[in-house]
Amino acid sequence: MRTSADSAPTPKRFSAKMKRGTLEAYKQTFLVPVKLTDRRAVYLSRATQERADFVVRRLGDRGANLSSFMERIVRAHLEDYAEEIEEWRKL
Repeated sequence: MRTSADSAPTPKRFSAKMKRGTLEAYKQTFLVPVKLTDRRAVYLSRATQERADFVVRRLGDRGANLSSFMERIVRAHLEDYAEEIEEWRKL
């Protein structure tokens, strides 16, 4: 079943240099809120959660939240490695 979170497009990834160079590119990639309607709990270590929450609070605009931040990070990772994951799955 597809949800609004599944259908929302993930922005194209930026090169590492460009990502480091522009706050706006980072914000558009990772800090735009996502409506999560069919969600599940995921646990992080306290240290990781605190660091991620700090990024969201300091860099995110109104409405930015930790859940959306983590959703976008995982989506970007899965998209970046989709071909490799498929190849490894077949091993």
